[in-house]
Amino acid sequence: MTIVSPLSAGEPAPWFSAVTGTNDSEAATFDELAGRYIVLFFFGSAARPGIAGGLDSLGRRNDLFDAMRALLVGISNDPSDFSQGRLQQHGSGQLFLLDPSGVVARQYVSADSATGPVHMAIRPVAFLLSPALQIIEIIPMAEPAAFAEQITSRLEGLLAGPAGLQSAPVLVVPQIFDRAFCNKLIELYEAAGGREIGSIENAGKVVEQFDPKFRKRLDWHISDEPALLRTRQLLGRRLLPMVYRAFQFRTTRIERYLVGCYDAETGGYFRPHRDNTAPIVAHRRFAVTINLNDGYDGGYLSFPEFGHQTYRVSPGDAIVFSCSLLHEVTPVRRNRRYAFLSFFYDEQSQQMRDEFRKQWVESQKSAAS
Repeated sequence: MTIVSPLSAGEPAPWFSAVTGTNDSEAATFDELAGRYIVLFFFGSAARPGIAGGLDSLGRRNDLFDAMRALLVGISNDPSDFSQGRLQQHGSGQLFLLDPSGVVARQYVSADSATGPVHMAIRPVAFLLSPALQIIEIIPMAEPAAFAEQITSRLEGLLAGPAGLQSAPVLVVPQIFDRAFCNKLIELYEAAGGREIGSIENAGKVVEQFDPKFRKRLDWHISDEPALLRTRQLLGRRLLPMVYRAFQFRTTRIERYLVGCYDAETGGYFRPHRDNTAPIVAHRRFAVTINLNDGYDGGYLSFPEFGHQTYRVSPGDAIVFSCSLLHEVTPVRRNRRYAFLSFFYDEQSQQMRDEFRKQWVESQKSAAS
């Protein structure tokens, strides 16, 4: 059977979510795996001839698949691969996911009409992806040993080569807040105390809680009226004109006025994530973080899709970036890091937000009836 991929080298790899196979409630969000080379291997079923050998040859290369520089992601369409223990994970640089209906596979490979289970219709093929999840090469599997050698040889060359001259498309604007105002916001935060606000809130209600393994940060919504007014004035006069100049985006809405604290005592951090992937936050266009203090270690902002460069600015300086960029805050190792955190959007985005809220309220009414 002839298998043809609808994709080609140079194209972005489609995003998806899939369960780990061993736990139906535990899903992996593929786009959050960016920031390293990925070998995405569609093999149908590990029971098919040659698959186990190919997976074993790749899986034993822990020197390459170390989770930091490269990751092997295997996609099975056969639930029995997991129930019968056919898939052996040799290290943290491997991840096996289950796609029983072939929804994920069909984004990457297309087949002539076939009969029988979906895992028999998938011809084994690997996609070598860049840290930004761009397809570098598509490698069909013919003979397992040669297939594994081709992948590892190509990956060795990429890892040994010079780092690309990429930089994240971020805007750094100094002196948005003066030092006295930074200190004022910290004082107000300390007086009120921070709390875990939840990853998503709607109408003041927590819709989804953060996993503490994913984020540790306590937040405070600015409620002091003079401080709130001053914040709006400084953003409007100093930052928003620069956002328009850099991105040709005219901000008309600011989602929140919030001070967050990453505390070394709790290992304050925020794992790689994007800010607008859930429907309730899809209206967000740009994120802003304004550093409020110094005297701490760690707490760097980084963008894994664009290399290993980290960002840390002086108190009062702002960093603005698209909400669709994968980003993280590295653990604070000493003292506390305080930052003003918010999101910018416009009237078109507000219409999207209003529509979601309407649907959400209707769904809550239906659930209650």
